[in-house]
Amino acid sequence: MFYFVNQYLMALNSGVEHAEFKRLQLFADQGTPAQLVTRHFDGLLHQNMRRFNLADTQVVNLFDFFRDSETIPSRVLKIEDLNWPADYSIKPNPNVSEVYDGDRLVAKVHFVPSTVGHVYFVEIFDTFGNLVQRTDYDERGFKARDEFFSPAQEPISDIFYHLDGRRLAEQYYTHNANGANVVTLCKLINYQGQDYYFNSENDWFCFFLDALNQANGDNNTFIADRPLATQWPVINMKTAAKKYLWLPTPHAVDPADQVYSNLNNAYVYGIHEHLTQLDGLITSTAQQQQELSQWLGGQSPRPIYHISAAVVATKQAQRPQIRLRDRQAHQIIYTGRLDQGRQVDQLITAFQQVSQQVPDATLKIYGYGGALDALKAQVKQLGLTKQVTFAGYQPDLTTVYDQAGAYVYTGVSDAQPLSLIEALSHGVPAIATDINYGPSEAIKSGTNGYLVKPGAIDQLVNALVKTISNPRRQQKLSDGAYRLSTKYSEANVWQQWQALIQAH
Repeated sequence: MFYFVNQYLMALNSGVEHAEFKRLQLFADQGTPAQLVTRHFDGLLHQNMRRFNLADTQVVNLFDFFRDSETIPSRVLKIEDLNWPADYSIKPNPNVSEVYDGDRLVAKVHFVPSTVGHVYFVEIFDTFGNLVQRTDYDERGFKARDEFFSPAQEPISDIFYHLDGRRLAEQYYTHNANGANVVTLCKLINYQGQDYYFNSENDWFCFFLDALNQANGDNNTFIADRPLATQWPVINMKTAAKKYLWLPTPHAVDPADQVYSNLNNAYVYGIHEHLTQLDGLITSTAQQQQELSQWLGGQSPRPIYHISAAVVATKQAQRPQIRLRDRQAHQIIYTGRLDQGRQVDQLITAFQQVSQQVPDATLKIYGYGGALDALKAQVKQLGLTKQVTFAGYQPDLTTVYDQAGAYVYTGVSDAQPLSLIEALSHGVPAIATDINYGPSEAIKSGTNGYLVKPGAIDQLVNALVKTISNPRRQQKLSDGAYRLSTKYSEANVWQQWQALIQAH
């Protein structure tokens, strides 16, 4: 079994999770058992899995595993099922209903998003209006956790439950030397007839990985996909297993110098301190594979594998190509995180100049992040509110790509922009900054898009205008996008996996 080890699976995910989704589909299509592993407690986990078309058998969560609730029937839990005292009154609301004892607010009942009255969690208040307890219900219809709070409104302890209401586990919090409120004791109750105590969530996570490994006969493969959260538990497993670290970002701190600059802090534990305890490292591009080897002195003590994180599904590759006449040819799209490193502000600045040369051009920005408000303010200041749309995070961008006339990536650093490959596979010409790593591997200027120098807004403007202003050229670039994206086909990426698989 292959285990792709992560911390969580949320309603809004990053490239790490989206790469895992594609990898799970690839392994399923190849008939090779694989699961995404998560540690985080989340009552909406299985709803989020359905949101991304993941089966119950494709994800294993720590709490599901020890509760034996990975695949169970679902039921709808309503507010009336919570057995409130007869003299309590309920003030109904579609999102959060309030429960009163006379004039005193006793509780707030929150409902699962996108449902009608399906209980998600309940907040309970004392006579002074302080939050003292939160009870979480798994969206499949059972009580999963009680969390208790201090007068400062910080968690004190958690109690997790089995499906029949028995205690599954407990967690206790205290302040560390920096004043942060952290878990310092975990207790797993009566697992295989014994209680287990752990000094941290990481220790419990490590125990969970060993239990997973033993449940499947040992010597399974564990790949730490989110390094800061998962490399320690994977490396410190006690049972016999194959252990790998995937690099979802560049390995060194200087985006332009990945050979001589200092190691990215995210990889210090796995690469600098404990590399020999791993069976190998995995990069998404051949260029990073080569430069990481150089950073390690030219001879890595462990193999470095190059396996594309981006995969073009066979189903997508076999779809009929969409011609320019059936697209919104002057619609430019950006998809991805909205933070400082992605330089979407530069894209907006460039688009203002593009719109002066192509008056009906539009820009649609898909994604979420801390820069969103500043970007909206920039659009308003530049008077572009009619041409620029912020469309939020979308779990499925198929229709978006099928309609677009051009895609833009403006980041300063990446291990492999997944959305870039997705756009190309849908026949969208791509304009991207020429950075480490990924764009230069995917884009051949003049064939399926254009590479521009980071920060060179004039080059970005010229490339965008050149792409969308001439229909014949734009169609040629679209044809090239379809054609060159076959480099990332399931067959080709699965072939890249073979070196690692055969090493076992």
